[in-house]
Order: sequence, then structure tokens, then C-alpha cells
Amino acid sequence: MTDTVLGGTIEFLQDFGFFDVILPFLLIFTITFGVLEKTKIFGVEKYKDQEIAKKNINAMVAFVIAFFVISAKEIVASIQVSIPMVALILVAIVCFLMLIGIFIGHDQSLNFFEMFKGTNLFFAGILVLAVTAIFFESFGWLEPVMDFIFGSGSETFLTIVFVGIIGGVIYFVFKSPSEGGSP
Repeated sequence: MTDTVLGGTIEFLQDFGFFDVILPFLLIFTITFGVLEKTKIFGVEKYKDQEIAKKNINAMVAFVIAFFVISAKEIVASIQVSIPMVALILVAIVCFLMLIGIFIGHDQSLNFFEMFKGTNLFFAGILVLAVTAIFFESFGWLEPVMDFIFGSGSETFLTIVFVGIIGGVIYFVFKSPSEGGSP
């Protein structure tokens, strides 16, 4: 990672403890302080005809909680693993929303479920599978999943597909007729 100046800077920050101490401290302090300010658990003060949360108490409690969190190495390690995963999920959600935007276009009055009728449902399914495959490939999960589907787990996969098809047929046979149509 030290091939670039920026890579060297990141390595310096890692050695300095920026990612192990400072960022987790700031994250926990900010979240805790924000929750305490919003909930006003420790009471309020009168200031110019307004009731505001007691910032000094909220700040001290958030400060202490943040220090307790960074003193627990397991919690910091969990934060360091989970926050990038949450960010990845957010990126995936944005990708799906961009794909949905293809089907909506400029007509914002369209209902979410109405836009996936007919051929749009087919194309949306293909796009969802493509984005899922891209993210699976980024983790190295695509090959094991494909091996399971087409290799050792093909019988299980085919059973699940068969049960899904049977469920779909049962749904379409027993669903109530739509209004205005023939009974």
C-alpha cells in the first residue's frame, strides 16, 4: 500500500492509531451525544424562552462512553469490520435505486409495484441478479455459489426452484379474480 504518497499516509495513520482509537472514539462520541441531545434524558435548561438539552452533561457522558468503547479492543475490532460492510450495503442499495430509476424515468406518480409489470419485471430481475453477482464476485463468493448451484448442491437448488414453481402455480390458480374481469 505504500506505493503512493497517499498509501504511505494511510499506513502512517494506521501506525499512529487513527483507525483504532481516534475514529472509533469520534464515531461513538458523536452518535451518543446526538442521541442524548435528541432525547434530552438528563433534562433541559431554559435559554431565551427555549428549552435546550444540558450540553455539558450530555458531552461528558458521551465522552466517557466513547472512552469505554475504545478501551474494549473487541468492540473496536467489531466496529472496524462492520462499518465498511454497512457502507458496502449502502452502495448496493444506491446501485439498486439507480437501476429502479431506469424504470421510473420522469414519471414520479408511478407506483413502485406498478413499474414492474410485464417485461419490466423480467429486466428488473436480470438487473438485480447482475448487481448481486457483482457484489458476490467482489467478495469471492460467486464461484462457490455457482459451484453449489450447478455442482454438489444442484439437487437442493432444483428442489427449491421446483417448490417455488409449484407455489407460483398454486398462487395463480387460487388468486381471486381481478375487478372488472371475467369470474
